[in-house]
Amino acid sequence: MNRSVRKGLFRTEVPGIGECARVDMRAGDAAPYLDREMYVILGFEPAFESLPRKERPERRRLPA
Repeated sequence: MNRSVRKGLFRTEVPGIGECARVDMRAGDAAPYLDREMYVILGFEPAFESLPRKERPERRRLPA
């Protein structure tokens, strides 16, 4: 039996979710962001605390 590992990419802050992990799109319905609790429950690797931190860039507004 071949079980693929669900992978987290980095930690970030997302409005409405708070601190969360960005996960690989192969995570299926779990993608693209999971809060800490769901990340742990679903068995993603590496450990949430080990994920690198990445700040979300602010969206630039186009000139009017």
